[in-house]
Amino acid sequence: MKFTAKIIAIAVAATLSSVAAAQSGSQSKVELQNLNQTQSGLLNKQEMDLGNAKAGGKSNVNIQNVNQKQSGLLNQQKMAIGNAAGAGSESKVTVGTVNQTQSGLLNKQDMKLGNASAGGKSNVDIKNVNQTQSGLLNEQKMAVGNASGKGSESKVVVGTINQKQSGLLNKQEMNIGNASGGGKSNVNIKSVNQTQSGLLNEQKANIGNAQ
Repeated sequence: MKFTAKIIAIAVAATLSSVAAAQSGSQSKVELQNLNQTQSGLLNKQEMDLGNAKAGGKSNVNIQNVNQKQSGLLNQQKMAIGNAAGAGSESKVTVGTVNQTQSGLLNKQDMKLGNASAGGKSNVDIKNVNQTQSGLLNEQKMAVGNASGKGSESKVVVGTINQKQSGLLNKQEMNIGNASGGGKSNVNIKSVNQTQSGLLNEQKANIGNAQ
């Protein structure tokens, strides 16, 4: 499935949340070449936030490569990226490539990207986003635009999005536009590729959204 879209519409082992946290009028700027978060084993929870910015804070995050990997059994993996929560909060996130990879059994994988809630504003620019999952009885998700709550605004520009899943009895999902509760999202993507292979799997892809 391919799309060309321009849409307006208790960590157990490892948690790398708040890469750039800014609160109460404060400002933060983060520049990194490579950001790697890796976890393997059983019954683990992995998270990553990136943009942040709360209660009127402002953050600027620039990262060349973001890699989040998890393997094993009954694990949970998450990633947010844009963030920005609360009126006056602003975040800008620029990333070359984002790779989220998960393999194993009965795992859950998640990625949101745009974010922005409760009046916050986020600006996300990413060249490539890759979400890959393999194994048995796994769940894979991706949202993209986000923006929830009145006054919330998100702008997302992505070159290519690749979502891949393989295995047995898995569930794959992708939304893209988002925006709910009065929020506004602006999504510009060059190409979207959603691929799934295996047996007794479920695949979804919504696109426009706005609730």
